[in-house]
Amino acid sequence: MTIRPDLTVGVRRSARVHPVGKHLALAGERFVVHGVTYGSFGRRDDGHRFPAPSQVRADFGAMTAVGINTVRIYEAPSRDVLDTAAEHGLQLIVGLDYHDWRMENTPGRATRRKIRAAGLHAVRHTMEICSGRPEVLAVSVGNEVPADIVRAHGIGHVEDTLSELVQAVHAADPDMLATYTNFPTTEYLQVDDVDLFTFNVFLEDPASFKKYLRHLQVVSGAKPLVITELGLAAEVHGEEAQATLLDRQLAIVDEVGCAGATIFSWTDEWTVADNHVEGWGFGLTTHDRRPKQAIESVKTWTTRSLKDLRDTWPRVSVVVCAYNEERTIEECLASLEACDYPDLEVILCDDGSSDRTLQISQRFPFRIIELPHGGLSRARNAGIEAASGEIVAFLDADAVCHPQWPWFLVMSFDDERVAATGGPNLPFPAAGLVERAVALSPGAPTEVLLTDDRAEHVAGCNMAFRREDILAIGGFDPAYTAAGDDVDVCWKLLDAGREIAFSPAAQISHHRRAKLRGYLRQQRGYGRAEKLLSGPHRHRFNALGQARWAGCIYGGVGLLPTLLRPVVYHGHQGHAPFQSVSGRRSESAAAWTSALLPFGLPIGLAGLALGLVTPWAFVVPALVLLSVGANLAAMVTSVRPDRREPQPMKLRLLVGLLHLLQPFVRTWGRLRGHELATDENVSGPAWNGDRATWLRQLDTNLRAQGLGVHIGQPHDPWDLKVTSRSLLRARISTAISWRWVPHASVSVSPTAQSIVLCALLPLTLLWSVTALVVTGLGLAATMLWQYRRLTGKVEQVLQTTTSGAGA
Repeated sequence: MTIRPDLTVGVRRSARVHPVGKHLALAGERFVVHGVTYGSFGRRDDGHRFPAPSQVRADFGAMTAVGINTVRIYEAPSRDVLDTAAEHGLQLIVGLDYHDWRMENTPGRATRRKIRAAGLHAVRHTMEICSGRPEVLAVSVGNEVPADIVRAHGIGHVEDTLSELVQAVHAADPDMLATYTNFPTTEYLQVDDVDLFTFNVFLEDPASFKKYLRHLQVVSGAKPLVITELGLAAEVHGEEAQATLLDRQLAIVDEVGCAGATIFSWTDEWTVADNHVEGWGFGLTTHDRRPKQAIESVKTWTTRSLKDLRDTWPRVSVVVCAYNEERTIEECLASLEACDYPDLEVILCDDGSSDRTLQISQRFPFRIIELPHGGLSRARNAGIEAASGEIVAFLDADAVCHPQWPWFLVMSFDDERVAATGGPNLPFPAAGLVERAVALSPGAPTEVLLTDDRAEHVAGCNMAFRREDILAIGGFDPAYTAAGDDVDVCWKLLDAGREIAFSPAAQISHHRRAKLRGYLRQQRGYGRAEKLLSGPHRHRFNALGQARWAGCIYGGVGLLPTLLRPVVYHGHQGHAPFQSVSGRRSESAAAWTSALLPFGLPIGLAGLALGLVTPWAFVVPALVLLSVGANLAAMVTSVRPDRREPQPMKLRLLVGLLHLLQPFVRTWGRLRGHELATDENVSGPAWNGDRATWLRQLDTNLRAQGLGVHIGQPHDPWDLKVTSRSLLRARISTAISWRWVPHASVSVSPTAQSIVLCALLPLTLLWSVTALVVTGLGLAATMLWQYRRLTGKVEQVLQTTTSGAGA
């Protein structure tokens, strides 16, 4: 029995498919590619390699009858193919057919010119037909250049040619999506300005297929991922095996959050180099268009929603914490109202807002909790207590979620060991210049990945927890009033042996700081939060007070990416079947440069001071200035704005400036600590005779006073180490008497920084004895002032905490 074509002719659309982060959209709705490949075929009389127009019409009608919405073809379409696709409401992914690297045996400049010219000619020919046609979803500028061919011709040359072809597509039609269709052997190829990632993946083991698709979701970054070839040969494995595997693979495509897939292929009729291929049988139909069993798998896939991927779905409570967010709260809550998750509870925790946040929120059918202003952690804890869901998700008030956001968060809880999860937070495409620059600058809240689907940290603006797990670690620490709370809970869960998942498809759009001052204040606050974090998580910080991440930070701007190319795993003599990037030297160099920049300032100032004694000392500040200028130039050239960026040069300069300022501001925040803390933050615990409870409260109260607190390790003879500024530290040893009264002894000693300063003090003799005396007296006065301030705060907190314990 053959498939009957759908006799209903679709209406030709004017809207075009466009990317929305990791997803595709058409006419305001999410568009999932449910597609098949079509061809290549033998040449017909007009020279096009497609079946006769009547057969194309029958095939396209049969495709729409089973729910297919996209067809991938391997060369420029003829006019009848384009028109027939439009009539049936089908999208086309169009490939280019040109003389490429596989057809040249001798690499070199002449060969590169020849391939480039052939590719540009193919783009011009294809765009003459496809430009302005809304039924053309994308143009692919190449397909599966083999790894050994790339190795022979050079990675950079292949990347440059493909990137130029992508730019030629955009030049001919700015609204046309462009891509390069890659496969695992050359996963490392980086083609500039592609609008979506397309990959051919033939893995027959479902577990391996799922693992690799998760990897590709990370590789593709913030762009949609479409699997453009997958399937199984029925003539080799049998029709039942083909149908079974396709059913599982297509479910995995949906679970992982891909933007869709095109199955290889629609029919067994397949021609390569004008030669008919026999014996493979990848088609969903035979040569004469008889449907195989796999057609039923396709019908199931095209009619299935995300809800059908699970038998039951847990209740999810979404907590939105807001403090004076009248500018963004309506958009945030409207995005949650648009979610179609079956059991979604939304709780707004208003943290004492003084603007119209509360009034705007009352327009929505959500639960509202009015709180006195107490900081982000307290508001989040109130939301956890009020939540009735098994899973508690958090969305910032200045963010909007994708309609499928809750589904993908829940599906990432695929293992009982997973206690938390999160997804990417993407910038708003229509944001202002400063906000766009901040999105490309360091210090943004982002995920840190340990593997493709496991994280060390997920951003607080987009995270979710099993409610029982977040309660088991005591929720969010109120000491973190504005930042650091998400890092703290992630590290606590990891230390407790739990895992944190990551779902690239669980995306939100998140506003960055819209003003330069706001960004710098944010980074200073992050520095203060790092100081607080370094106490309870001392093993996760280096000697410079910076967090030591075990995983890799997702995305970011690199340093000199042309010179510091990624390290690629090729396998022995290039024989690895999966060749991927194993190290990103450019991003590592940028991270190290950023970390060392703050140390250039004191070194430069010291050189200027010594320059009064000997002119040779001016070499030091000159070198510092030269390195800062080189770093700025490298950052400016490394920034790659989106092709639609209206102010690319201004954006580059601003991002370069922020890369220079951010390390200084963040370091300053770490050094200063929480100066704005007041005595109101200090409170006594509910004393129950437990020394550990008293110590925890003492830790919290000390940190609330703006002091850096480090918890003693098993080999330390003290319980808590407290620092204020950077010259002195106080070590606290505690005990509990037989009457259950806590006691504490405090000893003050200089820090390593003050010892270094004292050691460098004699160098001022090179200037004058007066300088030595003045500098020495200044250092002594500073240490005396810090001693009084540090001991005063410690004694105050000890007295308050001890009185709270009922001593």
